Amino acid sequence: MSALKELGYNDVYHMKEVYMRNDADIWVAALEAKFEGKGAKYGMEQWDHLLGDCMAVTDIPAAAFAAELVEAYPDAKVILTIRSVDSWYRSMLATVYAAHVDPWRKLQSLWDAKAASMWALRKKYHEHLWWNDFPRYGKRFFTEHNDLVRSLVPSDRLLEYEVSEGWEPLCAFLEKEVPAGKVFPWINKTDDFQRTSREVTVQVYWRYVQSMAKVAVPVAAVGAAIWWKAGIKAFLSR
Repeated sequence: MSALKELGYNDVYHMKEVYMRNDADIWVAALEAKFEGKGAKYGMEQWDHLLGDCMAVTDIPAAAFAAELVEAYPDAKVILTIRSVDSWYRSMLATVYAAHVDPWRKLQSLWDAKAASMWALRKKYHEHLWWNDFPRYGKRFFTEHNDLVRSLVPSDRLLEYEVSEGWEPLCAFLEKEVPAGKVFPWINKTDDFQRTSREVTVQVYWRYVQSMAKVAVPVAAVGAAIWWKAGIKAFLSR
């Protein structure tokens, strides 16, 4: 994602955007339409409404709609990032799966509407992508997804790309100049995901403290706020 932004694709839609834009309920509806037959399946109109202001899309939950997005945008170029299945599996266990089984995420959803929407989305795609058992079926999803993308996209619009290859193949495929003097922005996805998760947790609990301040005894609310702010820096620095 950082590499795409460096090349001028400033509006890249990914899971963090789902949270920031409050889109979780829209994706839940899309998953229910596709996998459960609830409502109309998404077509060009719905995808344009959701993604039309973006220059690129990546990450879950969009990855669950590879066929639909290729059909809706037949001229779009597709980058299939590839790596060893074992490396991907370990990363997913430490990020997406870890978040799914984290009891604090479930707890947050009980009092925070935004967290509840994200929890509902997480439950839905875990149910339909790997049948609520990522440790058992995750590698199967990886292989089948990559095979599906290869079968959908003509070779002239598909780049199979390992991030270790750096700028050259990516820029050639997108017809962009290699950024002069720019080191390829390699970001450890696991560390980045976990930091983002901590930041979101801070936001959720801070909203809780603020809501409690409206109903709690003022002195207690002020005390809670002071304690919470004191702990934020240490929490984020872990």
